[in-house]
Amino acid sequence: MSLRSRRLLLLLVALATTPLFATEVSWPTSMDRAVLRDPEDFLQPTISGKPESALFGMVREEGKRFHEGIDIKPVALNPAGEPLDLVLAAMDGHVAYVNPHVNGPYGKYVVLIHPDAELAVYTLYAHLAKIEPTLKVGAGIRRGTPIALMGHTSAGVSAITKDRAHLHFEVGLLLSTGFNNWYATQPENRKSPNQHSLWNGQNLIGMDPLLVLGAKNPNLLAAVRRQPVALSVVMRTAKTPDFVKRYPMLSRGDAARTSHWYVEFSWQGMPLRWTALETTDPALPVGRWRLMELDQAQRAQLIQRKMLAPDGRSAGELLQQNVEILLSTAR
Repeated sequence: MSLRSRRLLLLLVALATTPLFATEVSWPTSMDRAVLRDPEDFLQPTISGKPESALFGMVREEGKRFHEGIDIKPVALNPAGEPLDLVLAAMDGHVAYVNPHVNGPYGKYVVLIHPDAELAVYTLYAHLAKIEPTLKVGAGIRRGTPIALMGHTSAGVSAITKDRAHLHFEVGLLLSTGFNNWYATQPENRKSPNQHSLWNGQNLIGMDPLLVLGAKNPNLLAAVRRQPVALSVVMRTAKTPDFVKRYPMLSRGDAARTSHWYVEFSWQGMPLRWTALETTDPALPVGRWRLMELDQAQRAQLIQRKMLAPDGRSAGELLQQNVEILLSTAR
């Protein structure tokens, strides 16, 4: 599918339903949204030069590496070639996290939370040159407010050169407030302390931002629900997972009377729906969780994303990780 076809499809999907209430969304940079006609007008590709490499999905390294958001290019540069574009809050909300240091792949980045939207999504703004000094965690922020200057900061494997400066923009959900405890139990993390608390990228699960940016007044809950289910698992819990408490509109059934949940995931690993199960159901897992159904049409993509193992039948390392993070508050 061409970039133009994909953009038109996402726009049609975003406009397919007209919600009674919708969140107002601004373009997250000072670029004039009115002049955008094609994806090439706003995308900043990787060094490969392929525009699709700036999109969401398995778009990096010939489909082998996942990209959690979209990369938006600058439209104004100073004489030294550095971007002058402002980064703007996409929705009303409050500041959840400010990282002024270049100590990870995101470089300098900001996370906002939007609790008054139909679903309390986060938005993330990365590779910033400078962060607005008045930005403080917990402070309220209005849609369209400048929060930073676009840049190319990153402590990733390869540097982002100034000719590829961009805003990396994400929209998604927080997996668990128990993430720090989970992270500390992983042997591979013993020499890599978690520098970003709950706002570590492993605890964030994004969806395609074009589902949100493609409509003037998108319904965030509807955008999450419209994602196709790729696979499902059954989890056994001692307590209600905090994900269910944080996003109750994504669950059904009596949370207080169950110890098992049927959880449906998107291909990229986002929990889309939680259904409380009767504890007498004979199909319930003996262990903590079990992979149940999967959409065969999405099998190849699930293997690429490591939601499935290479055999295409068992759980992949990302699914195992996300489930364990989700269960970190439910033991």
